[in-house]
Amino acid sequence: MTDTAKQPDIRPWDNQFEVENVDVIAETAELRVIELTLRPGECVPWHAHPENADIFYPVQGAIDIHEKMPETVTRITVGEAHTVPARRAHLVHNPTGETIRFLNIQGPGAYDYLPIGDQSAPEFTPKPLD
Repeated sequence: MTDTAKQPDIRPWDNQFEVENVDVIAETAELRVIELTLRPGECVPWHAHPENADIFYPVQGAIDIHEKMPETVTRITVGEAHTVPARRAHLVHNPTGETIRFLNIQGPGAYDYLPIGDQSAPEFTPKPLD
């Protein structure tokens, strides 16, 4: 008998979406730290993680974190952080005209990327720059 259970998607940037760069800084079965680089207007599409939170720390520029239920948009810049709890749908967007970088701490908990909607053209309303 073969195992037909779906394996978790732990490298979604390889097959779900494309961004400028993703570097895995540290990784265990329960915790991961990655640095993402997004070009102007680029985003990590709508998704959720069933077992782990995402904590975001910009290291260059600003990012917008869009969340659903309830719908919110949180803009954070260098020196700030924002946590999206497990199971909450979210999208991360570079609202600026510059390339930006941020750290994403994922965990604790087993990592799995569950895509929501069209990963190549996600629907969202960008927050205007101040």
